Amino acid sequence: MRRSGFTLIELAIVIAVAGVIVTIGTLTFSGYFQRNAARRAAQVFAQDLVAARGFAVRIQEPVVIRFYEASLWYEVEAQASATEIARRRFGANADIDLSGVTLDTTGDSLVFSARGIADMSGAGGSLGTATFSSGATSYTVSFNGMGASKIDQT
Repeated sequence: MRRSGFTLIELAIVIAVAGVIVTIGTLTFSGYFQRNAARRAAQVFAQDLVAARGFAVRIQEPVVIRFYEASLWYEVEAQASATEIARRRFGANADIDLSGVTLDTTGDSLVFSARGIADMSGAGGSLGTATFSSGATSYTVSFNGMGASKIDQT
């Protein structure tokens, strides 16, 4: 009489192969999620630059983008009335999981005047930069005094 089925060795090999495939997939997707988080944060910031400039022109009041790098967040608010326009939090318990946020200007803030022009004197050049990092992946947003921006992976 012949019995059909799998031997214990066959089952162990199938489980080992499945474990290797799951491990490779997990490592691949974790890198994808880090790249995606940094890119998404850079895109959101670029949109916030345009929104801050537009809001400043519309309400005829300076609008400030203030970074809190150690806490991984920034806010956009009307300077005189303290009206909050946007608040973006990053990190493990936030919408976008990042390991670093940096604005490369003096004082870690950027102000659009009521005419919609940002003072770039603290940027050390004609362009300001903000860098968003997740793991080994970083995206840098380069922007000018009119809020126009370009996103590059660094």
